[in-house]
Amino acid sequence: MAAPHDPEQCRQAAARLAALGGGAALKRLGEGVVERKADQSPITDVDHAVQALILDELAAAYPDDAILVEERLTARHEFASPAEAEHCWVIDPIDGTRNFARGLPLFATSVALLQGGRPLAGAIFDASTGFVYSARAGAGAFCGERRLQLDDPPIDPDTTLAISSVRFHPRPERLLPLLRTLLIRNAGAACLHLAWAAAGRIDCVYGPDFKLWDVVAGALLVQEAGGVVTDGSGRTCWPADTTRADASFPVLAGRARVHDFVLKQLADV
Repeated sequence: MAAPHDPEQCRQAAARLAALGGGAALKRLGEGVVERKADQSPITDVDHAVQALILDELAAAYPDDAILVEERLTARHEFASPAEAEHCWVIDPIDGTRNFARGLPLFATSVALLQGGRPLAGAIFDASTGFVYSARAGAGAFCGERRLQLDDPPIDPDTTLAISSVRFHPRPERLLPLLRTLLIRNAGAACLHLAWAAAGRIDCVYGPDFKLWDVVAGALLVQEAGGVVTDGSGRTCWPADTTRADASFPVLAGRARVHDFVLKQLADV
């Protein structure tokens, strides 16, 4: 029998699965066999193993739901179509595979649930600390069971913006004004950027070409911690189109003042 979609139960399920998958990956840090996908990004056997571990659990508990995953499915997993199901789990088994493959514990495992294309619950395992961040719609964001609540201080010399790589983006010059104003960070894992933004460890996150699995859990975390989440033009990100999972999914998320400042800078270019 399928588990009910009680939001709190779904938050707890996401947190458990993120910790399960991330913990399994951490045990093989730097040991994965690296291959290359069609876009030349790296993939390891550990990515596949962690994804299979999480999907086995979801298939048993939520067999009628759809799933969206970064890596290819194996024949043993059958789920509903994202175009037809009300509930869709979105999984990134290892976000930060390049770091993971090089033995750097700067990676994350993300598990989230969309309901009608909108985030209902989600969790991120941070391999660098062992922390599990989780949230459910309308009920707050947490690190473990500690509630996260963002304040909104003025922009100062320590205000930090995390950005994704823009080497394949057609207009990286849009970011130049920000490089001259804010401290810039890139840990190589969008999920970590968003979890850290929800916890106030960085102030804002921008990525022009994230994928859906990069951002669902983290965007919900920032939103439920009291931050602002939009696309790069200030529009809402939701509902997401789960039939176009490979499409670029730009996100700007963080403290309200910094979000608005970055949004204006991007619009002025």
